[in-house]
Amino acid sequence: MKIQELIWDEGIYPRSSLNQKTVDAYVEALSIGAQFPAVMVQRVVNYTPGGDLLAIVLILIDGVHRWHAFRQAGRTDIPVIHYQDAVLDYEAAKTELLLESARNNTRHGDRLTPADKKRIARDIASSDPKCRYTETALAEKLGVIQQTVNAWITDIRARQKTNRDSIIIRLSRLGWTQEKISKKVGINQQRISQITNNTKFGNIGNLLSQGRDMTYIAGHYNMELALAWALRLQGKTDQEKFKALEWGLRTWDQWHFNECDDRFGDDWPGRIPAQLVAHTLFYFTEPGDLVLDPMAGGGVVPDVCLAFERKCRAFDLAPSEGRPEIEYHHWNPQKRTWPLDRKPDLIFFDPPYYTKKAKEYEQKAGKAAPSISSLSKKEYEAFFKDFFTLAHENTNPGASLAFLNADWYDFESTPAAQEDPGRSITLFDYHRLLTQTGWQVIRRIECPLSTERLTGNQVQKMQTKRILGTIGRTLLIARRT
Repeated sequence: MKIQELIWDEGIYPRSSLNQKTVDAYVEALSIGAQFPAVMVQRVVNYTPGGDLLAIVLILIDGVHRWHAFRQAGRTDIPVIHYQDAVLDYEAAKTELLLESARNNTRHGDRLTPADKKRIARDIASSDPKCRYTETALAEKLGVIQQTVNAWITDIRARQKTNRDSIIIRLSRLGWTQEKISKKVGINQQRISQITNNTKFGNIGNLLSQGRDMTYIAGHYNMELALAWALRLQGKTDQEKFKALEWGLRTWDQWHFNECDDRFGDDWPGRIPAQLVAHTLFYFTEPGDLVLDPMAGGGVVPDVCLAFERKCRAFDLAPSEGRPEIEYHHWNPQKRTWPLDRKPDLIFFDPPYYTKKAKEYEQKAGKAAPSISSLSKKEYEAFFKDFFTLAHENTNPGASLAFLNADWYDFESTPAAQEDPGRSITLFDYHRLLTQTGWQVIRRIECPLSTERLTGNQVQKMQTKRILGTIGRTLLIARRT
């Protein structure tokens, strides 16, 4: 095979560095006619460094020193053998290829050093939280005893176990069944039951009394900060939770929050304040109620539900890998699909505000399941009418729908007197659609956006052109009749 067709991928190379002395010795041996064993190669697709993910490329599995020597000696061809006849998906088989390369390098040529073997074992364990590669399998591939591998990766497995347990606790507290959790994390229901009933994360109160903050405590137990807060607040009343979180409890129908609370939810386009969600839960749900978040984004709603002891099912078009509680779902109301097996008590719906942040949402979506921000005004309104109808069919009388949105004008550079109402989507439109589909709007709560997003220069230009900006945002509370 042509040497230039082979790729040396350092990502599956088991040694920390190439030994140039070995390459030089091989070059000298080639000059006097020595014959070398074939190098091992594998055909793969989805090879990210190559650019074209569909292209079949050949990567070296074993024989890197021989390959370098042949190149240095001016050879154009090199004998090869194939590890697998089938073409493999590089990303899916990367760990397997690394282990096969390591196995070969424990048997011939420059043997792997103990340090190299330890590094490989730790790298694989760190990227394998579900323990697909057991200590026994790693020991066999690396040519060491199992006790040695145990010593190398015990700390990693301990952290993964704690993290796995925290995921299970999180999903259980949000109302997932043991069967559903089992499928998510890949362990049997009996073990799920043992973890949910017996797992102890220690006394958070003791750590607090020692001066540790919640960020430290979350890291100490290898859990998300929102779960740490949920465990700390467990058993307290909603009012006590507001106080502990240092959120003032608003008694009126104006909920103005300048900043998002970084303890709840990820950084995400259109992220909303956790305080807003918490107020909605306080006034319109009870502990134990089920909340549906149809477009969960960065997970603010499930995080707040966790802290306030509400159940939650969350869905999104592009769920984050770090958010196990957010499931994939493409809402196409015309198909009448509903992903819940229990009727929710509250739907907290914070959809994209028409074309606002369209680029960010479209990057997270795809052609097969586009973001609603890419829809025309007619299609956008039709989507909501169909969704409100579907939600009405799948809730009980008395259920609530909290709909957060803002007036949106797709002509923000136009003077106020020249605006074309036919191009806008406003709260009046959403109110009309809710009423048409059987929902009774019972509350309008103002949740204004911060004016700090506008610079002084922007404000000056708006004043000069007599442009009327929009900072209003409204939470419509509708009841299912």
